[in-house]
Amino acid sequence: MITRRRVLAASALAPWALWAKPAVALAANSELASLLVNTPRESLLDALAMRIRAGLKPQRLLGALAVATCREVSPYPNVGFKYHAVMMLRSVEQSMVAMSKERAWLPLLWTADYFKAASAQQDRIEPWSLRPLPEGPRSIDMSEPGALVDALVSWDAERADVATAAMVAAGQTRAALQTLMLHASRDFRAIGHKPIAAANAHRLVWGLGEPVAAPLARSLSLAVQNAEGDTDPARRAHSADRDWHANQAIAAKLPPDWQDGSDNIAAARTLLQELRTATSEQAAGAAAQLLADRVSAHTVWEAVMMFAAELILRRNSIVALHASTTANAMHYCYLAADDDRAKRLQLLQAVAFMVRFRSMVERDPRTRDRRIDAIDPAHAVDVDDIFQTLGRSRVNAVRQALGWLEAGGDAAVLGARARWYATLKNRGTHDIKFTEAMLENHGWLRLPWRDALLAASLMYANSNDDRDDDVVLRAQTLLGA
Repeated sequence: MITRRRVLAASALAPWALWAKPAVALAANSELASLLVNTPRESLLDALAMRIRAGLKPQRLLGALAVATCREVSPYPNVGFKYHAVMMLRSVEQSMVAMSKERAWLPLLWTADYFKAASAQQDRIEPWSLRPLPEGPRSIDMSEPGALVDALVSWDAERADVATAAMVAAGQTRAALQTLMLHASRDFRAIGHKPIAAANAHRLVWGLGEPVAAPLARSLSLAVQNAEGDTDPARRAHSADRDWHANQAIAAKLPPDWQDGSDNIAAARTLLQELRTATSEQAAGAAAQLLADRVSAHTVWEAVMMFAAELILRRNSIVALHASTTANAMHYCYLAADDDRAKRLQLLQAVAFMVRFRSMVERDPRTRDRRIDAIDPAHAVDVDDIFQTLGRSRVNAVRQALGWLEAGGDAAVLGARARWYATLKNRGTHDIKFTEAMLENHGWLRLPWRDALLAASLMYANSNDDRDDDVVLRAQTLLGA
């Protein structure tokens, strides 16, 4: 049985470190958040290193980063780019808690430095801060859940912001995040960044507590309402919203016991093939039929995750990697959903979104016809051999990784190297985010092909030969790590 404890534990490749247990009730830390905001970028690492030597704990810095990024970096004009300063925080936490105590500060300090870069980019576009909300009586009690739903359905960003803040203030953070998680998955704008932001916010609030709830929930509300220039999506039909409307009807027809099916690898392969050729509506319909035929929802999710990994195997690109990070986020939102309708829609939307990603990837003439279930394994001596090959040929490294895993190699060892290089040799915000998503996806899979997904993740991993990141090297020097 899948439990909330398992949802929060992530995967076997990313265990909570005993020394970094999540603080359930962090005290509000406006002083540390102010330090992050007001300290010049060139001085920030030194200032934080001084605090660390004086006893600063990782979770406290993570909480301050959550507050500072949400207050200073807007999810407009795009839910992406600079907004990764917010969206990557949970992935950074996953890296932090899986690393040794000596290394665990490094992804956090890299992220603190990136926050300064994102904040500077925000100032160049348009100076912005999360606005204080006006006080005073309102004609409607905005803390009622219906007020937030109405604002989201009408795509009224200001009303949604007020309603979200009112719900958090009234002690209804859980209900607010449930509503926002579902609506984050309603449209295919921003190549999956909305559900990624939703999963990030929910997981951080769960781990860090109410002191970070208001900025994270309000920032997420603004992100969910970003229509990216589409006019009046509440009343006009846009391509990005098509699956949401189609899947309402498909979801309503699922039998009451749709979650009671059994795992079925043949059915997973059938859906995988459907995802390669079908339209988004056809693929969602095929998934619904499998569920009606007593195939487990977990099997459908396995096909989604494997197909997402196949896309990065076919074309190593930013678009393709977002298929896997989106599948990871929507799977989390599905598991964390409180009601049956939300679970139905999260699953069907994830299936449909994979077809959307496929269409985008296939527009690139460099996309190859590679299949996740047809990787030809190759011999590798050890993990060093694999990551050395990676610098010369990503495809050959994938083949070696699969061969090594099938010969009894430890997935945790391969995952730990990929995770460490995602920080040490960081090329940007996607390195940590993608690596953690793939490690977690691998941990959720049960069918025999799970190692093919982990092997395929090397298409976007860093190799032995990639240069070490300057910020990480400086942080190591400051901390003596």
